[in-house]
Amino acid sequence: MMKKNMFLALAVILLVTLVAACASTSDGTTRRSADLITAEEIAELTTVSTLYDVVSQLRPRWLTVRGGRSLTGGIQTSIVVYQEQTLLGGPEILRQFGPESVRAIEYMDGAKAAATLPGLGSRHIDGAIVLRTRGD
Repeated sequence: MMKKNMFLALAVILLVTLVAACASTSDGTTRRSADLITAEEIAELTTVSTLYDVVSQLRPRWLTVRGGRSLTGGIQTSIVVYQEQTLLGGPEILRQFGPESVRAIEYMDGAKAAATLPGLGSRHIDGAIVLRTRGD
């Protein structure tokens, strides 16, 4: 009997967790991830022609350098853009891509980007915008 109650309790906890994860906001829209733009979100936009426009409208904070200068030596920090695992450059490169070219756009803070993305070397970055393309 005790095992059955424990199983039931775990099942209820799992159900509550799943419902919370799928919860909607009070206006009936689905919650958006602060670090991910999906193809569905992009499709909802009607007045964008580039990925820079997409990010500017949906997650403008991704384009803002918040770190300024590092504490050790005044090195300027920046935002970088990757296509999958390839470093493309700074945020302006997003103006060269149309919204139909991606299935998702992910934002990584500087620490996560430095730990997971190749090619940064000793470069100080504030964050990375990673394009997840349709062909991958």
